[in-house]
Amino acid sequence: MKQDPLTRREEEILGHMMMGLSNKRIASQLAVAVGTVKTHVKSILLKLDAASRTEAVAIAQRRGILQQESECLINR
Repeated sequence: MKQDPLTRREEEILGHMMMGLSNKRIASQLAVAVGTVKTHVKSILLKLDAASRTEAVAIAQRRGILQQESECLINR
């Protein structure tokens, strides 16, 4: 079964989720509406077939999706 890849923005938001940030905090840092972040989080959960934010982060780490993003966040 082929899965849809995450968009660059979804990967960015997933990286922030990995850091434990809330939707409100992510929205503030990215200068977008909280509703926009919620929409991206829902899409991430669907694409990764995850039941929670924590599971999405775990799946992404296993698949190597977050390695580059976490390095970028650390260097900010």
